Amino acid sequence: MHASQVYRKYLMWGLYALLFLAVLLIQEIPLGRQRFFGAKLNLMPMTVVLITMHLGHEVGGLFGLLAGCFWCMSGADDGSAAILTWTVLSIAAGYLCDVMFPRRFLPALALSLAALLFHGGIVFLLNVLLTGAPWSLGLQTLISAGLSLLACPVLYFLCRAIGKVVG
Repeated sequence: MHASQVYRKYLMWGLYALLFLAVLLIQEIPLGRQRFFGAKLNLMPMTVVLITMHLGHEVGGLFGLLAGCFWCMSGADDGSAAILTWTVLSIAAGYLCDVMFPRRFLPALALSLAALLFHGGIVFLLNVLLTGAPWSLGLQTLISAGLSLLACPVLYFLCRAIGKVVG
């Protein structure tokens, strides 16, 4: 690899990390206590999937694992579940984009919805099984996934712009 390619890789990872950190801060500080229709927005699984669909399944899986560990260490409620779910989602999204889907907006929207439902569903099931949370919490999970999906176009185009700057 030439030196310019190495610098481009560093730039790519730095910009993706900056995007991840910015979304983390936006979700935790201004949106942390806000509830919309009784549900909190969850932008992180969607952000991880949108980043990893541009990276591929091997590098994306590593990014998902590291992002889940960072999210867990930041003190999030669903941090331990995020390590597992984000790693699985990252590998799946990267693999599906390598094999079947083009890296365009509609597959990104579908993968984002799948990520939000998968992560929210796992967290919901853990809450029901371990803490005895009511089953009506599942409706809040669906509302949260639907409302969080509204941020998908902005995040997708930011991830695509980072890929174009570097690639």
